[in-house]
Amino acid sequence: MENLKIGLCGTGNVGLAFAKSILNSEILIKQNYGLNISISLIGARKGKVEGLEGIPIVKNILDVTKSNDVDVVVELIGGIDDAYALAKATLKNKKHFITANKALIAAHSKELFELANQNNVHIGFEASVAGGIPIIRTIRDGLISNRINSFAGILNGTSNFIFSKMSDDGLAFDKALLLAQKEGFAEPDPTFDISGQDAAQKTSILATLSFFQHAVMENVYFEGIDKITPQDIDFGDQLDFVLKPLSVGILEKNGITLGSFPAFVKKDSLLASIHNENNAVLMNAENVGGTMYSGPGAGAKPTANSVLSDVIDVGRGKVFDYKKFVQNAITSSFENFSCDHYLKLSLNDKPGAVAKISTLLADYNLSIDNLIQKELDRNDDVIPLVTVISNSEDHIIKKAISDLQNLDEVQGQISHIRILDI
Repeated sequence: MENLKIGLCGTGNVGLAFAKSILNSEILIKQNYGLNISISLIGARKGKVEGLEGIPIVKNILDVTKSNDVDVVVELIGGIDDAYALAKATLKNKKHFITANKALIAAHSKELFELANQNNVHIGFEASVAGGIPIIRTIRDGLISNRINSFAGILNGTSNFIFSKMSDDGLAFDKALLLAQKEGFAEPDPTFDISGQDAAQKTSILATLSFFQHAVMENVYFEGIDKITPQDIDFGDQLDFVLKPLSVGILEKNGITLGSFPAFVKKDSLLASIHNENNAVLMNAENVGGTMYSGPGAGAKPTANSVLSDVIDVGRGKVFDYKKFVQNAITSSFENFSCDHYLKLSLNDKPGAVAKISTLLADYNLSIDNLIQKELDRNDDVIPLVTVISNSEDHIIKKAISDLQNLDEVQGQISHIRILDI
């Protein structure tokens, strides 16, 4: 397809960056691929878009899907409901569909993949996971002949930025979040990022492609990052750990384990070196072993670049059948996920308190690898106690935490962070 005409829906920061990337890359795209790519129509409720004057605009985005002057619809509006209606209309009208919308793909991938297959059109969603990292096409084109055993990565640039600022600059969580918003790495309403939902959506997408089984949000265990304190990060540093927002997918004999949560990794881990808004994914595949992919995970330009790469796929005739990835539903559970665990308790300074904690942990057959009691961090008669529990299953550690929380000697909430050896 020498001339490719785009119907653009969504002209916010990413939409405008995408339009600029077409203009800036026009000569290179023509030189390398023989393609002329242009935006022929815009769907915008306001009826005008600053910076894109001269391009026809329709206020009803569904009208974009009906235009004879559009070959591919690019959806950058966000949300689920309107994007879902636009995706269905696009595919049913036998037009290619490109999106950066992880929530849409996580919620409706099965139906959309099947619709694309039925109408022999391409659906592209590279920008939905890990921003500027080409992780979707790496799995799709580079690792598809391999059995993927596991993946682990940093999939939320906002959370990684916050942890980096808490660690490097000693900022409290709230101040690090405000800085992320100021720098444009967090939305005005950051709920999806800090709750872990954003990373969980991306985890479900990676799981579907990695394991050839349909994963949905309900398959992914996730935790937020808002309970983490600078003190936790400081204790982790003393234990030679770095805190990261991690997402994991592990193929096992009895099913698949999927999760997104804050976790400590060793300072010499590859993922420990990924700072600020950057993302990274470690893949372990049967024939190639471990490979790592890293790059910017947040920001308009990296996202726009991934969208444009999907558009070029369409121009080169790519029609990939994703339907085969969603034929079987995934079976997953997080209860038996096993790793080391960091626990921080605030104890009343009374004789026998530590012994009582040790006895309760022993009752659960939990082994203490390390223990730190910080007299200098005493607050009135309360002293923080940090313990590292060696390899134990998630459901057991949660029961133990529940019992510890009920002890008279324990004040406030217990801090629990998993420790991953990756």
